[in-house]
Amino acid sequence: MAKVLIAETSYLVRKGLVSLLGQTDGVTELKAAGHPDTIILTIKEFSPDILLLNSTIQLPVSHDELIARLHERARIIYIINTPLPEDSPAHQISVFDTKNKLTEKISHHLKQYESASEEKEDTEDLTPREKLILKHVALGFTNKEIATKLFISAHTVISHRKNITRKLDIKTVSGLTVYALINGIIKMEDIQ
Repeated sequence: MAKVLIAETSYLVRKGLVSLLGQTDGVTELKAAGHPDTIILTIKEFSPDILLLNSTIQLPVSHDELIARLHERARIIYIINTPLPEDSPAHQISVFDTKNKLTEKISHHLKQYESASEEKEDTEDLTPREKLILKHVALGFTNKEIATKLFISAHTVISHRKNITRKLDIKTVSGLTVYALINGIIKMEDIQ
């Protein structure tokens, strides 16, 4: 079961997707937004599991900041305004897709989200990205240095660090360093 947000500027496409998803099993809540500022606000308030996002929308935040605003298991499905080849990625739908094709692709994500949430329901494991951030923190890099090394914004680094702190319940850099050593994220010889 998933909460879905449709971020689409075209009224017709937005209403069509609302109608289609309203009839799709696995959707618990459904919202739609068309204006970029409203989309960002709705993401913050609604915290969707799946975001259907038109690829042409100019949002007031970068792609990395958008990812940071979504919860870690959220999925983005991009709405493309041109026809797609048959072997297009599963995370892309086209305004030219048939009803069956749209239903098939979206249902695929709903099922994957459902199984992923069942697997991770009680665990608070770090994601690969969080482990990478943790490694750099444990090695003594600043947020800005980490952002530069990983080609992401400092805001994204801070968001990851908040998630790491929350999941591990460790609030100090020294505590995070000990955790990274114990769990093999870094080696003793890595520390200078």
